Amino acid sequence: MSEPILQIDGLTHGFAGVPVLHQVDLTVEAGDSMALIGPNGAGKTTLLRAAGGLLEPDAGSVRIDGRDLAEMSRREIARRMSYLSQATPQVFDFSALELVLMGFHARTGRFSLPSKTQRERAHAAMRQLEIEHLAERPASVLSGGELQRVLMARTLVARADVWLLDEPTSHLDVRHQLAMLRQVGGHVGDGGTVLAVLHDLGLVHRFFDRVAVLKAGELVATGPVDETLNTDLLSDVFEVELVRGEVDGQTVWTVGG
Repeated sequence: MSEPILQIDGLTHGFAGVPVLHQVDLTVEAGDSMALIGPNGAGKTTLLRAAGGLLEPDAGSVRIDGRDLAEMSRREIARRMSYLSQATPQVFDFSALELVLMGFHARTGRFSLPSKTQRERAHAAMRQLEIEHLAERPASVLSGGELQRVLMARTLVARADVWLLDEPTSHLDVRHQLAMLRQVGGHVGDGGTVLAVLHDLGLVHRFFDRVAVLKAGELVATGPVDETLNTDLLSDVFEVELVRGEVDGQTVWTVGG
């Protein structure tokens, strides 16, 4: 039996003595599209960062294809997993194109310049996300939504098997949210794997097959989206009465009376 592509065991972490994650166990199989949901402060971003090897947990382990991340270099991890953080203002004045080209770093020499082929691939990724016209614009002047799409273009060119996406639809209008999540579907359709933090429950139903639910740093449910998400669970997790319905065949969640 083959190893799951991503295996998280007993993951525990805190900051400044304040616990954030408690003994989280999570298995992500190759080809999974898994959404990670929960209220603010539940530990979603911390879990995603630990899964990508960007922080060392206080206890527990993360393995990719059976190999412990603690035994791998940052470049080795980056060849297998691409981490898309929430878009934040850029301190250094890289151009949008330069940010996208950074997606190649894990597979090229440390001091090598981008090749013609890499530049063409970067432009193609930006064109796919309708941001090629921003190529030479300083990243520091981009809107949040523009920067989010630039970072997604960087994820596309990295060609990692596993995408770890932290609120990939933040800052985006409805049309670009759908376009972003179609990229997720395309990656999974090509055999890739996605673990993504989302807040819009309707989008979780529409674009993801599996879901993991965090509350107060503990994993309280995991499984197929339509079977796992129910009114009792979500009303308890988000501490507000939620009601499930359908509009034009799509699942929607509303706040009850």
